[in-house]
Amino acid sequence: MGKLTASKVRALVEPGRYSDGDGLFLELNGKDSGRWLLRVQMGGRRRDFGLGSLRSVSLADAREAAFVMRKKIAQGIDPVAERKQERLVIPTFRKAAELVHEEHEKAWKNGKHQNQWIATLKTYAFPSLGDRLVSEIEGPLTRAISPTSTCW
Repeated sequence: MGKLTASKVRALVEPGRYSDGDGLFLELNGKDSGRWLLRVQMGGRRRDFGLGSLRSVSLADAREAAFVMRKKIAQGIDPVAERKQERLVIPTFRKAAELVHEEHEKAWKNGKHQNQWIATLKTYAFPSLGDRLVSEIEGPLTRAISPTSTCW
């Protein structure tokens, strides 16, 4: 059972770090201004993980988030790496090609060349690779597109 209660948290005004137990802390900056932290040992190193601001995360939610994070750590999952992976958005081949074309289009002086590059991809690559994530595309897939293709 934690040391803090919802009423104690609301009554706190003195800046400082207040422990709830099991590594959960409230780092208070001032009245109603602070953040929840979870302090754990991972790989022999102490790590602090932010769980959210005092205004947006209640004590109960902070306890639940800390429980979930400790459970993941016990399973060998690094929460920071997991958060980064969740934020990482891997585009499809079609979207990546369109972004590259948009970036380089102004560098090509000839209007024909501006359209030719993307048109070749639309003809030969998009039918088989267009909807695949860029991270899924490897050598054998590119070789199988079209043996008569001039872009490969």
